[in-house]
Amino acid sequence: MSFVHTPVLEPAQQQALAVDFASLLEKSFQSEITIGSLSVGEIIKVDKESLLIDISGKYEGVVPMKEVPDCDTAEQLGQLFQAGQRMDFFVVKDNEEQSHYLLSLRRVSFVKNWEILQQHKEKQENITATLLGLTKGGMLASVLNIKGFIPASQLRGSKPMEEMVGETLPVKVLEVDRHRNKLILSHRMAMFEQKAQQRAETLKTLAEDTTVTGEVVKITDFGAFIDINGVDGLLPLSEITWQRIKHPSDVLALGDSLSVTVLTIDHERQRISLSLKRMQPDPWSLVAVEFTPKQRIEATVSKQLVSGVLVELMPGVEAFCPYAQHGRIFEVGTSYPFEVLSIAPHDRRVTLAYRPVVTETVEVETPELAAV
Repeated sequence: MSFVHTPVLEPAQQQALAVDFASLLEKSFQSEITIGSLSVGEIIKVDKESLLIDISGKYEGVVPMKEVPDCDTAEQLGQLFQAGQRMDFFVVKDNEEQSHYLLSLRRVSFVKNWEILQQHKEKQENITATLLGLTKGGMLASVLNIKGFIPASQLRGSKPMEEMVGETLPVKVLEVDRHRNKLILSHRMAMFEQKAQQRAETLKTLAEDTTVTGEVVKITDFGAFIDINGVDGLLPLSEITWQRIKHPSDVLALGDSLSVTVLTIDHERQRISLSLKRMQPDPWSLVAVEFTPKQRIEATVSKQLVSGVLVELMPGVEAFCPYAQHGRIFEVGTSYPFEVLSIAPHDRRVTLAYRPVVTETVEVETPELAAV
């Protein structure tokens, strides 16, 4: 009788063996197929209308012809594929009735494109997008045949958004989530990076109180942004015109070329503030020439206040008229007779009084008829 000798393992050897077994077990679990993901498989048979796939030697899958890109006939299928080829397949679903997985080659590029987008986000690299159309709050765009969204605040163009449809432009990936089908892009950040060198050179040459020329690239409620050789300068609403306006679009449009004055330069934050109205003479410098106290004028009410109204004397100059004894009889946009009470051009203040026109009634004597 012979006996089999079983060696006794040292504790360290036992631990190493346990680690190896755990590693093999983990790899076994990792080879499990996950719906909606990619798996490597080998073609074991090419049928007339499908491909039969072996996945990890454990599962079988089928790729219908409709899930093969650029393939419409059995002849094409036979020309494109042969047994033994290994490649990635997208797992569509588990077909329990026929004991195999439904696979797709058409959707492989879709998944890989999401992975490419994730890599662009992590590396902060630019990628090209095609604008598809307008949507609420921004524009739809296509990147690697995947639809994404560019918020209006992340667009930087010199014309209205509806005129940009069909154009291609560089973007950065802000957010990417394949499972939620969410892709957020930024054109503004891509352009900001592209023009970094140009922006630095421009800031070196700019000086306050100088005149520069730029293009309107964005209009907001509080002003407009002007591209000055790569630097976006802010033109505030109050610096657009001497006249009262409700919105910058009342005067400006995207793509307009403007000559403006540089007010301030913030080199650290790479920001500049601009003025358009200061390219024209201050209308208040003409007030003392055009108007005098006790002068009677006809002028239009431009705004109602709590205690009175503002009256436009000339473009960019408004005077104040209190309601006083006449009450709230004024309507915005209507002209009324006023008298100039006081003028203080340095304080930018003119005070008026409402002087209604009094129509005098003249009595006409009627001669008595002579008695007949």
